[in-house]
Amino acid sequence: MTNPEADRRTEYDRWLTSPGLSSLAVRWAMGTLGQWAVNTPLMRIPEHFDLKPDQRWLDIGCGRGALLRFIDSRVGFDRAPVGLDFSAAALQLAREDARDGVGPELAQGSATALPFEDESFHLVTCGYVVKHLTDTELDAMLVEVRRVLVGGGLALIWEFAPTGSAPLDAWNRFVLSPGVRDPQLRPVRTLLAHARAAGYEHVRNAQLRPFLLPPIPRASMLIGKAPEGWRPS
Repeated sequence: MTNPEADRRTEYDRWLTSPGLSSLAVRWAMGTLGQWAVNTPLMRIPEHFDLKPDQRWLDIGCGRGALLRFIDSRVGFDRAPVGLDFSAAALQLAREDARDGVGPELAQGSATALPFEDESFHLVTCGYVVKHLTDTELDAMLVEVRRVLVGGGLALIWEFAPTGSAPLDAWNRFVLSPGVRDPQLRPVRTLLAHARAAGYEHVRNAQLRPFLLPPIPRASMLIGKAPEGWRPS
């Protein structure tokens, strides 16, 4: 019996380590300069979330860890932020990029079975992972993210989105899948519905923008776990 996630991981590692142009492009996008292009609004996470050094942050699908390193350099976390990726090749790049061995804590694992204790993080981010997940896997990931959030914690999730044009969406899926098959483009309303079903008390459209590259729409949501004892007014 095949394991779809293991198959995707093998495809992704093979793609990331190949000499092709698409592999070079994605490795650049994962790096520091590339992050300013593909994750432009995320560069202001410290201001948007008023991050404090004593808070804990997990980035799911961290790639080379460039976003983690940049934000940590601005906040100065007491404990290194944590990056999780299912790709051994991406994590190897992250280790190589860390100067003098200083960088985020890195872990290999699945977004649908996070290898962390309950209520471990104040903030969880997850970018460009959802397109690789089935609906069942997306539900499992959202349940896991809620489990590892502290009460009052927030999660920010973003992904490429459909345009509403079937030909253009087909083209965008083609552009996004030179190494990994069948990316799913979901509108923000679908993401929000999955989050509500997973039990989040705070669910809203994050409306992250602008993203400089690539010229494909994004869907983003900000979801939160209520603190213990909270009751809606």
